[in-house]
Amino acid sequence: MILIKKIIPLAIAGLLSACSSQISINDVLPQKELDRTMYLRGDFTLWDAEPQYQFNLVGPALYQAQVKFSTPGKVYEFKIADADFSEGFNCGYSDSYPQGQSLTLGQAATADCNTIYNYFSYTPAIKGTYIVSIDFSDYEEPKVTITKK
Repeated sequence: MILIKKIIPLAIAGLLSACSSQISINDVLPQKELDRTMYLRGDFTLWDAEPQYQFNLVGPALYQAQVKFSTPGKVYEFKIADADFSEGFNCGYSDSYPQGQSLTLGQAATADCNTIYNYFSYTPAIKGTYIVSIDFSDYEEPKVTITKK
């Protein structure tokens, strides 16, 4: 009986100390950063990797680049890729994405970063600056979104 009286307070103390530890948002969200620079590459860059279309890390596993679309109704084609279109870093639309290559404003689309020919397309309704985001929270199925700035 005396042994139980000693064990119970120790067990309670252990549980209380475990409950008081703090969990930060960084413990929950992935922290994978890419080991190379990625670019928005498309017909508006002649598919070149240009510095003004470089993706920047803006949050855990979230990268963004800006692009100016000046012709409403024109179909703009692009990919997200490194400077060499390397395997694993050559992101176009996934064949599993039901809409195919065409992005819808504000709607996430699954990317395939091992594709050779699958480029995204977007047709702006109005001219302006747009933000293209790629979220690598799930590295096997990154999500691409386009929004109006």
